[in-house]
Amino acid sequence: MITFPPEHDFALFLLQLSIVLSFVLALGGLFRRIGQAAVVGEICAGVILGPSGLGFVAPGIFNTIFAPGSTQILGSVAWLGSIFLLFAAGMEVDLDLLTKKRGVILNTSVFAIGVPFALGLVFGIFVPDAHLVDPEKRWIFVLFAATAMSISAIPLVAKVLMDLDLLKLEVGQLIIGAAVVNDIVGWLFFATLLSLMTGGVVGGGSVVWIVALTLVFTAFCLTLGRRLVSQLFAGVRRLGVEREGVLGIALLIAFICAAFTQWIGIHAVFGAFLAGAMVGATGDIKDSLHWSLRDFVFYLFAPIFFASMGLRVNFIANFDAPLVLSMVAIACVGKAAGAASGGLVGGLTRRDALTVGFGLMPTGAMGLILAFLALENGLIKESIFVGLTAVAIVTSWLSGPLIQWARGNAKATE
Repeated sequence: MITFPPEHDFALFLLQLSIVLSFVLALGGLFRRIGQAAVVGEICAGVILGPSGLGFVAPGIFNTIFAPGSTQILGSVAWLGSIFLLFAAGMEVDLDLLTKKRGVILNTSVFAIGVPFALGLVFGIFVPDAHLVDPEKRWIFVLFAATAMSISAIPLVAKVLMDLDLLKLEVGQLIIGAAVVNDIVGWLFFATLLSLMTGGVVGGGSVVWIVALTLVFTAFCLTLGRRLVSQLFAGVRRLGVEREGVLGIALLIAFICAAFTQWIGIHAVFGAFLAGAMVGATGDIKDSLHWSLRDFVFYLFAPIFFASMGLRVNFIANFDAPLVLSMVAIACVGKAAGAASGGLVGGLTRRDALTVGFGLMPTGAMGLILAFLALENGLIKESIFVGLTAVAIVTSWLSGPLIQWARGNAKATE
């Protein structure tokens, strides 16, 4: 039987939602206008409304609106936002491109993952125990830090390339292809870490069993699942279903995949990502319908999710300058240098190699979701979360200007 929240709680949720949306849309729009990623403004909106801002300046008002125990509904909407966000990100995957450009994409991906991963391992080994939840499980944290430092954000990478008119060029396609491989590897690795932390739920299955299920499900989605979804959409069209109905079926696929990956002991967002890859590969969600979905996600659900991060953590109390600076340096240098080196090995020119390096730098939404999941599962402390948030903001902010510099500077010196 369905239960509903008390009227007072629902009214408070509507007030919370109105306030959060007002701030995220205003600051997200402002950052877009000045040429920056909207996600930076959306996180800042959450910080302003959270314990670091409103909670510090006016604790009475903060505790009235966002009191502990009164934000469950808003939190559920935020998690739903992460599902939609990863579904939209998965739709950016071009599986055919991975096949056509597999040589240079493989080289670029190996270096783009390997170099920051290695630096992340070193960081995780030497970070002080004070920043760890359980120092005896440092090895899990080491693997998480390496994964978080090596991830890229497909939606943000694509947005930067579109803004710079590079997405349709070969170098833009190479960047997207490498980002796809990067994310799939990163999510598989993080799925393993989550299973190590939670133990999974499929009959108390072992970590090996959970990882095996994850790999099998991933392979199914990217091969047979893709063809089955294409046949499903073809059948739906023959029945005369309207385009809005096709979108509804696509979202149903996302929810089913998300529920399955949550059930096997990893996280729903990974299933949503794979669902997006399947649906995007069919080509049935395209043109205006595709952009309608993106607008729905990027202007409603995703901003709420990013704002919830600022509402969750006190950034002022948990800010550790040496820790943050070291994490930002490792992420920026490791990703840019690694990806550029891979591009050069793959035969790219210096200009294109630098473009690829800077293009794969943003961790954006993907890095934030990994950090948020780790925080919620008790793997990291809030000081590490603040550092990873700073990494996402700085890498997202620097990518576009550095690509422009690389295109102009390298062209002038070639």
